[in-house]
Amino acid sequence: MSKPRRIMLEAPGLDGLRRFVTELPKTLSLDGDTPTTWVTVTKLGHFFDPRYGEFDITREMVLAMIDNFNKNTYGQDIFLDVAHEPSKGAAGRFMKLALEGTKLRALIEWTPYGIDAVKNRGFKYLSADYTENYTDNEKRLKHGPLLFGAGLTIRPVIKGNDPVQLSEPDGSPPTFLHPELQTTLLQEIETMWKELLKQLSEKLKSFNLSEAVVGSLVAAAEKALASTTEEAAAKALIGHFEASGKQLAESIGSNPANITLSMQSSGLSAEDVRKLLAEESLRHANAAKKLAEDKAANLKLLTDAVNAATGLDEATKKVLCDDVSDLITADMSADQVKRLAENQIKQGNKEAAAKQLAALGYSRPAGHVHISVDSSNEIKSLQEEVNKRLGIARLPDSRRFSNTGGQLQQVNKELAENVLAAFDVQHGAQLHREYKMLAAGDGLVSDVAVPAIYERTVITEALYNMAGLNFVDVGTLPFAASALIPYSYRDTTGASRDSTRVYEGGAIPRAGVKQTSETAYPIPQKIAFEVSDELRYLTGSGQLDWDALAENTRNAVRIIGEDSERLIFNEILQASDQYGAAAVTNEATATADGTKSIFCLDHFPVVRPKTVYDLQGNAVGSTLYPVVVKSNNVAITAYDGTGTQTPGLYYTMDYNLGEVHFVDQTGAASAPTATHAIVASYTYASNVYAFDTDLGSTAADVHWDTFLYRYGLRKNVIESDRYHMANFGLMSGTIRTQIEQARSFIESGARNGTALDAEGNLGTVKNVPNFRTTAPGLYMGDQRIVIGERGQTRFRMMKGWTMGQLQDQRDSNGRFTGKKEAYGDQFIVLHTPTQLKAAYTSMVLYSATARVDR
Repeated sequence: MSKPRRIMLEAPGLDGLRRFVTELPKTLSLDGDTPTTWVTVTKLGHFFDPRYGEFDITREMVLAMIDNFNKNTYGQDIFLDVAHEPSKGAAGRFMKLALEGTKLRALIEWTPYGIDAVKNRGFKYLSADYTENYTDNEKRLKHGPLLFGAGLTIRPVIKGNDPVQLSEPDGSPPTFLHPELQTTLLQEIETMWKELLKQLSEKLKSFNLSEAVVGSLVAAAEKALASTTEEAAAKALIGHFEASGKQLAESIGSNPANITLSMQSSGLSAEDVRKLLAEESLRHANAAKKLAEDKAANLKLLTDAVNAATGLDEATKKVLCDDVSDLITADMSADQVKRLAENQIKQGNKEAAAKQLAALGYSRPAGHVHISVDSSNEIKSLQEEVNKRLGIARLPDSRRFSNTGGQLQQVNKELAENVLAAFDVQHGAQLHREYKMLAAGDGLVSDVAVPAIYERTVITEALYNMAGLNFVDVGTLPFAASALIPYSYRDTTGASRDSTRVYEGGAIPRAGVKQTSETAYPIPQKIAFEVSDELRYLTGSGQLDWDALAENTRNAVRIIGEDSERLIFNEILQASDQYGAAAVTNEATATADGTKSIFCLDHFPVVRPKTVYDLQGNAVGSTLYPVVVKSNNVAITAYDGTGTQTPGLYYTMDYNLGEVHFVDQTGAASAPTATHAIVASYTYASNVYAFDTDLGSTAADVHWDTFLYRYGLRKNVIESDRYHMANFGLMSGTIRTQIEQARSFIESGARNGTALDAEGNLGTVKNVPNFRTTAPGLYMGDQRIVIGERGQTRFRMMKGWTMGQLQDQRDSNGRFTGKKEAYGDQFIVLHTPTQLKAAYTSMVLYSATARVDR
């Protein structure tokens, strides 16, 4: 654990210290013997300074400071000094700390020394002095963050803090009150009203007016005061009622007991008095109505401004308006209302960003959330500019999205947006710098790492072009050592259509849909690149070579995309083979004759061994579906393809055809010793149909029509027996070309639900749309066809692709080559839940005449 730091944000000459400043008011209105004012000590957020590095001031830290202040943890008063020179005296004493929104505020009791420093000596900024974890010198207990004090200074480090305003001059922004202060002011206003009304009542009674007349005038005055908060305006209003009462008293004389007689003696009737009171009441009612209308207009102005904001849902907009509706007054100017609306919109954007991150699985961030409307627009603008310069924006959809049918698929778009949202949060500051630099021209972008916008482009284009995403269930997860994958499946032994017919007294069966979960582990994708000199120049000073960057982008997109596609399609095939797999132990495969190096197993395809690893590369559990090959009762090691194994006999497996190939350490064919028995233990796939491609005496179109018949039977296995919907078929281009020979694709032999697409390629077979696999190194090869239901295999992005820092390349002798290397990594979770493997089935193409020991 690192040692807690004491942070003096204005202390030159001391290592490891940080400075954080806020502006004091240009003028101080300090009255009384011990004048006090509220000042902003600091604000929440993540900050950086070249001298101090990165540091955070969080809500939790500030609350701890306030708690320690209230408990007097430090054991003495906290003072404000000048230039961090406490020996010269105190500029003020901290009376109270409070958290207002994202600001730590302090009530300061000023000294003449402090007032002079601000008014006459130009000290207009405040510098905080605190520790991240205070340890007392008595019991040596740790108490968390503690504020030691602050100092007046003239050298600010952190810019952008709002100045402390002690009074609100004309045209200034609206003042937002701390809830505690607002309560205090409302209590003071209510006390002021009561005192003024009491004075009015006593004054009216001194005019010898009757209780009824006094009560009417006081009630009218109280109603008028309801919309008045300023003392001067309230006193003026009460003065007006006093004048009205005096005039009324002079009119009716000195006999309050009988208004009628008084009116007659003065020439005024009772009707005249009632009319006078009615007019006065109407005047005040109109004034109150005008105030209400003005307030309603300001509320509408606020609501319209907030509702016009983009990127916020209706519920959020309503909350933003409701939160500040009580702050709206009739006398606020339109400009003040608009600025209040802008502040609410800004807070709403931060909240929306936090919700987006939470939806992605990220912890809800505390303090400042970087994503905002402005920053997202910057990133969008930067991406659009880079796409133009790389030529991506000029590509027609048919070329840009060639792997996904010539258009951007919705599932690709949504996954890319979610992954990019997490990327933008992590690299927001770097993207902001690159936006500003690129906006100024083709200049310096970075000198130690690949530009973030380059990585962002690779992520976008790679995900946009992954056809495999359309066959799996996609999403994102926070990076973790493992992931829990929830899913539901159909239990065919549960309630079905017939078993729901239960009559009185009968047992009601449970529904055949079950919910469960399985644990999956991240799969790392780490790929190293030899960064060309052009890209190296890109990352240093000088003009950007966009042609070189475009070439590197295309290469990275292709490699990252192909590797991810390979993982997806291989997982789907393996899941199909694993469903209903059967184990074979010590099969006597053949006896070597000294010339043959390839031996066929009795069953095929063979299920590939599966080992799950954690992030450290340690196996989790034992290997599933193991393969053991023996020659003369000696286990033969699998050939690993490195060429570094010791001389000897090794084996490789053609899993699709169930053939064991013996090779030497270089990978060349090598026959086992004659008379040695070849014995194998393995697991084979039963969830498959093996189709012999040998024509024999059958015509090609008729033979491949038979294939289509078998294809339809495999579809029925999924739909009729397992309650899944077969809605895709996967195969290589070579297999597609073979199948297209079938008579059913000829107009005269056409069948409903089986046809070629507009380009003459294999389209639907038995109403199942078929797709060509394109990624290299697929287990399917040119022998396998997979039929299944979309969305059963889970694909989760834990960490989108990013590249590390550029490293100097060295040759085999350890000498520099003048080039750079970098590697990128990406972490995904790819898992097919056990019961959902039933959604897949497959076919294998083989030649009976060619599949022999040889």
